Amino acid sequence: MERRYIAAVKPLEQHILQVDFVSGSRLLLDMKPYLDKIRFRPLSDPQVWSSAVTNGIFIRFSNVELSHDEILYMAEQEH
Repeated sequence: MERRYIAAVKPLEQHILQVDFVSGSRLLLDMKPYLDKIRFRPLSDPQVWSSAVTNGIFIRFSNVELSHDEILYMAEQEH
């Protein structure tokens, strides 16, 4: 049985990442605060930003990868 947490991902304007979970929940994650970090700098490139895909567990932008757990952790830090 394959685990899936993320149903879909959509990179929006202003570096907002829309993450739709299989539970039906939707998260809008502001990625702007992370763009100055070495790991996330490639996301400043519009072509890389628009390349977001998911396999249900990870979100990938070219060579930048975020796990389901990391996305939830980042969302918790915003509040």
